[in-house]
Order: sequence, then structure tokens, then C-alpha cells
Amino acid sequence: MDCGEGPSGSKRRRKQVFTTLNDSDIEETLYDDDSEDDYQPDEEESASDSEDEVNLSNFILQPPRPRLSSYTAQDQDLETSSPTVSGTEEQVQPNQLSELSSTTDWTTTDEMLKIDFTKSNQFYGEVAGVNPIDYFNFFFSEDFLSMICTETNAQAQRLLNNRPSREGPGRRKDFSRITGWKPIIVPELKIFLGLLFHMGTIQLSRLQDYWKKDRLFSMPIFGQQMSRNRFLLIMRCLHFTSEEESEDPLFKVRSIIDYFNNKMTECYYPGKELSLDESMVLWRGRLAFCQFIKNKRHKYGIKLYMLTEPDGLILKFRVYAGGKDIEVTGKGHAEKVVMELLQGKLNNGHELYMDNYYNSFSLAKKLLENNTYCTGTLRKDLKENPREVMKKKMRKGENCSMFREGVHVGMWKDKRVVSYITTQYEDRMVPVTNRRGQVTQKPEAISKYNEYMSGVDRQDQLLAYYPCERKTLRWYMKVAIHTFQLLFINSMKFYNKYSGQPKLSLYDYRLNIINALLPEDLSENRLSNTPRSRVSVNTHIIKKATETTSNGRLKRKPCRQCTKNKKRSDSPWYCDTCPDKPGLCVLCFDNYHSELGL
Repeated sequence: MDCGEGPSGSKRRRKQVFTTLNDSDIEETLYDDDSEDDYQPDEEESASDSEDEVNLSNFILQPPRPRLSSYTAQDQDLETSSPTVSGTEEQVQPNQLSELSSTTDWTTTDEMLKIDFTKSNQFYGEVAGVNPIDYFNFFFSEDFLSMICTETNAQAQRLLNNRPSREGPGRRKDFSRITGWKPIIVPELKIFLGLLFHMGTIQLSRLQDYWKKDRLFSMPIFGQQMSRNRFLLIMRCLHFTSEEESEDPLFKVRSIIDYFNNKMTECYYPGKELSLDESMVLWRGRLAFCQFIKNKRHKYGIKLYMLTEPDGLILKFRVYAGGKDIEVTGKGHAEKVVMELLQGKLNNGHELYMDNYYNSFSLAKKLLENNTYCTGTLRKDLKENPREVMKKKMRKGENCSMFREGVHVGMWKDKRVVSYITTQYEDRMVPVTNRRGQVTQKPEAISKYNEYMSGVDRQDQLLAYYPCERKTLRWYMKVAIHTFQLLFINSMKFYNKYSGQPKLSLYDYRLNIINALLPEDLSENRLSNTPRSRVSVNTHIIKKATETTSNGRLKRKPCRQCTKNKKRSDSPWYCDTCPDKPGLCVLCFDNYHSELGL
């Protein structure tokens, strides 16, 4: 019987030789250039080593890498590949981020990158004055309002041309409102906006209620500024583009959305802290990209992705348009939305706060490569999360964290388990005082997230106080009026911050703007092209009869102009300036006086 070594004998002997060497012997053997190697393997060991090589570097005790936050410019003498702390002039380049970590596995080593904010919070806009209406006019510029007037007039003409023909014998004359359309101009559009915003202050169930004369509804300001039919006709024709068809599902409001985003980009640069979240515009009709979000005030509607400051100032927003929005649709949708909203603000050292709908390890790393922090809650089922953290059983108040390539993922249990991700804050607990005055310990990342994540919620709160949206069959009208309100709120925030005047509440600011948009002296601010104007060119005033008949109806007079045209028409309206106070239809008022040369 052969008593020689088995096939694994040489391996066992080789392993025994290595285990007899201690750490100092290995380091002395590897780093001492003058010493000779006294260990000579025999032929069998050499043959075995050629088949199964052993990497001696696995047995070398590597010195621990310094924390990334402790790197300074002096470390470049020791390691040329070490980056410097980013400052206002010198930043960590994206291609150097991979060199900051020695492993791609999750570890408990606290490695965080330090990035400085290189911009300044500044308002670049040139406002004509220091009054609230000056800041309103800055955001509702003349060019913007002129564009709306042009597109509205074009839409009215299209509706007029496409109405069914009623010509021919035996056909009834067309009395639809659109037949009395006259072009809208900017001063009249401002009155329309003033009445629209005032409807948010005084909320009634129906639009027609604002023009009622009943003592329960009487509000003369609406009838004095614009007739009911004229307001409803402008609302019907209000339009923002002349395109009939487009591949862009949002082409009907694209001009309004682009105006808002471009205006904010041109006039303002935000502070360091930013928040990103969704908002909803109520809509329960049929729409391909209608969404449902159960935690929002309006659960059904049109979803908006918003980039805001923590105080509620809206910087940029994007309307979710479903699968037809090819720029952000498909795999990685949330990541695409974040990068699109942050265009122009990357590589400046911003702190971005988001919820678990957006956050992931890949997005955090991508933002870090662009010198942008991110912090927020995290979904537990993402495949890139560290399993050791996500599956750990925790007690109340306990926190568990792991790190990888400058990204910190942790889980903390209070009343329930909360998982979070950050590229800015270390594994540190900070004291937090609640509403009852009790002091508790929370991870710093969660504390900062609660402090700076409320931007979208605050703007939703301000919009909920005085809503101006009305029920409509056209979804784009809802989005447009919602955008008008966003511009309104932004103008108030800039007024309070940069005007130098005493701050105003939203209620006082709204009343100040509405009072400036609705002129008191209509004779000096008459809109000559408005068919339902209360004042004529030469101060001829049209009034409505107040006397009633026995059955309670208003007394009517035959229209003087219709009588000339051999047509019988009784009207409760009359000219209060003419000596005989002739009865006149509203549409005949201007024609009657123009024929008399008045």
C-alpha cells in the first residue's frame, strides 16, 4: 500500500508554512530589498503553486484609509491622487469621485465628501417700484399678457368660424354669445384676472352668483367692472397657443409652463437648500395622464413635479404627461425627472431633499458626482440597499448605518422603522424638541429632512386658502389658472423679501393686488372694445331699471336702436345721460350713440 502523500498533501504543507509566518515576518520579507529570501519551496510545492497561485497581498495588513472629510491640500504631497476639499474656486471633479473609496462594498467606515456652496442667493429682476402691484406686473409682464390676448382672440375667431350656419328661410337667428365677440386687450385682461383672483377671496358655488342682484348675493364690484356674459365669454375663449395638433401632450399649456420656468431662471438664483416633491391639480375628468396620490389633498388630478425652496417659493415645475413624455418616460423615470429639474443648478454644492419616490443609491451617487448633496427617505426594497441594514431587527431609538462610495444609508426606529439615505450627514444623533417641548434623539439626516422638506407642502397650503380654479371641461384651463396662482404667490414672496417694505400676509397682499387691477373710475379706464362696457366714449352711462311691475319683473322699454331697424325688442337697460333716457339693448348702446354723433 502506497503511504505517500495524497493529491492535496502539498497544499496542506504549503498552507502550514504560511500560517507559521507572523505579520512582521511578511512585512520584513516584502519590504526589505537587501534581505534574501531563505524560504525555498521544493519541487512539489513549486508545481502546486503554479497550478493554484496565492496572492500574498491578501496577507498584508493594509493601513486604514483616512476619512474623506479629513482630506486637505497637504495630503497631495503623500498621495497625488487625493482630491482637495472643494471650495468656491476648486471643486472635486466628477471623475475623481471613484478614487475616494477603496471598495464597492457596504462598510461601517464613515466616508462623507465635503462640498462647498459656490453660488449666492440673489434676485436679478428689475422691478419698477416697491408696491405690491409692481411685483405683480413684473411676473405678469405686458409681453406675457399680450400673448394671451393674441391667442384668445385667435381662438374666438376659430369658434366663430366653426359655429353651425343658421342662414336660410325659416331658420332662427343665431343669438349665441360668441357672435358678439370683440377682441380683448391687455387692460381688460387685467380686469378679468382681478375678478378671477377675487373669486378666490369670496367663494361662491356658481360663477353666475357673483353677478346676482339678490340681497343674499349682491356684490356690485363684479357688475361694475365686467358683465357676466363678457366674463364667461372670455373664460370660454381663453387660449395660449394656435397649434391644432402636436406630439407634445402639453402643447396647449406649454407656453405658460415655459414662461414660468424661464422667468424664475432669469430673475432668481436660490439658496443652498432645495426640496423636490409632487403637487396635484384637481381633475376628475377623462385624461390619459390623470394620476392618483392618496396622501395629497387632491387625490385625483394632474401631477406636477416641483422644485422649491423650503419656504414654499416655486423654482421650477414639470407636468407629468404619461408615456408620451419621451424625455423622462421609461426606466429610471424618477431619476430623469430629478436631473431635468436640476438643470442649471448642478455642480454648485446644493442640498437636495426628496422623499422615497425619488431616492436611490444610483441617484445619490450620480448627484454626488455632480457636486450636489441629496438627503431623504428611502424605500427598503431597492436592490442596491445594504441587506445588513434593511433586515436588521431594531429596538426603539436604535440606529444602524452603512457607507459606500460617499453614500450613507441608515435605518432608525422611532414609532416605526424609517430608512433614509444621505450623501451629506454622518452617522450622528442630534437632539430634537417636539411640539410638546420634549427632547428626543434623531439621526441628523432625518432631522434636516424634516426641516427642509416642506417647500411643496407650504405652497399647497397657500394655494388652498384662496383657490381660483373653476369647474371646466378643459383640463388645460385648470393647469393655466393654477400657474397664474403660482406666479401670484411667487410675486408675494419676492415682495416680502426684497421690497424693503413691511411684510404683508397673503390675504392683505391679494386685496392690494385685486384693488389695483380693478379701476375705481370706470370713465377714465373704459375699454372701448368691450361690448358690455358700462360707460360710453362720451360718458354716456348705461343703467339697469330698478322699478318693477306688479308681478315683480323689471320694467322694460322698447330698444330705440332696434325700433329703427324695424325690430321689436324690450330691454331693462337705458341711457341715463340722454335727456329722454331711451331704452337700449346692451349691444345697441354704442351703435345708437355713434349714429347720433355722440
